[in-house]
Amino acid sequence: MNQQQHRLMQVLQKIPIFKGLELVQIQRILRVGTSQKFSLGEQIYTIGEPSLDMLVLLQGRLAVTGESGELFGEIGPGMLTGEMGVFTNHPRSANISATENSVAVIIEQRALKTALASDQIMHVRVLENLVEILSERLLASNETNDDLHKKLMEAEGIEEDDYDAGGHNHDGTADEYDEYPGEMEESGVKN
Repeated sequence: MNQQQHRLMQVLQKIPIFKGLELVQIQRILRVGTSQKFSLGEQIYTIGEPSLDMLVLLQGRLAVTGESGELFGEIGPGMLTGEMGVFTNHPRSANISATENSVAVIIEQRALKTALASDQIMHVRVLENLVEILSERLLASNETNDDLHKKLMEAEGIEEDDYDAGGHNHDGTADEYDEYPGEMEESGVKN
């Protein structure tokens, strides 16, 4: 193994989806990947297109943007993108473009699935890591939603204590968050 391959394996070991893999397992994944260069401004992934591969950024920087161009984040060396679509078969959920000249390893979905199928332990570890990543993202998303809900309530001048955990008003009046009052009466239960 040459020095560049060794450095690449060290990078892959630090990527959350490959956490806990042995060097021989990482080599198996590397063998199915191909190196690719991207020029400044080059569009790599586009929202809505099929997720046929993922990439590990080795050098450079990539921007993650939405449909209207809003910046969601950046991808730096050692980071992975495209993995969720590869494992879930969902189309791309963001645009990815190079904000500087970049080099990445591209791992195609079909080749990755073949490599994972050849080693059950590696496959299970990758799937466990995927569950952990998704759980962390869900938790972060829930925290963001809670923060935004609190800011909205503050902007509307509503005290947090006026609402229960389900977001229902307790001041005796119906509001946009409460169920329609007639629904309970029609089912035979009086409000």
